[in-house]
Amino acid sequence: MKRVLALASTTAVLGLSACATETVPMCRAPMTYEMAAFSAIISHNETAVADAMAPGLLQNAFISRDPMVRSHVWGSDGNTRGTVTGMLSQPPLCIFDDPGFVATETSRQVLVYPQRAHDRVAPPVETALADAPLPWGTYRGDYMTCRFEQTATGWKLADLCGYRMPGAPSVTG
Repeated sequence: MKRVLALASTTAVLGLSACATETVPMCRAPMTYEMAAFSAIISHNETAVADAMAPGLLQNAFISRDPMVRSHVWGSDGNTRGTVTGMLSQPPLCIFDDPGFVATETSRQVLVYPQRAHDRVAPPVETALADAPLPWGTYRGDYMTCRFEQTATGWKLADLCGYRMPGAPSVTG
């Protein structure tokens, strides 16, 4: 009889855990390489930003001071709303690994929220992830994406947080 009760209890517990749903994920602080790139951008340190970027066309455009790239990062005429600097200049930051991006050993993407924006748009903690998948809010208003690539010198910012080179194919989801 004890075995029957033990088996029934174990089965009931397993049944309950199988029905449990994943709750809304919690944000994390930026990793060291993420913070290095973000700090370089916020401080307007062009050399540090270039060093924090993955080699390629975008890094070359940044180094050659392409006005579209600079506007994307720092804004223009004092307006930083929706820019990388505008988003990063609202600490603390709330970071999530982007569930819509297939991370590999050489590439990953994060969602970056200013904590205040995240708190405003995030669903209640008891909400199931299936009912409120990431991302929440408005792109470039509440959050932005930043893609990093593994290089010979470590993880580097690959897209300057969402910049698309003119003529590059856009990715739609």
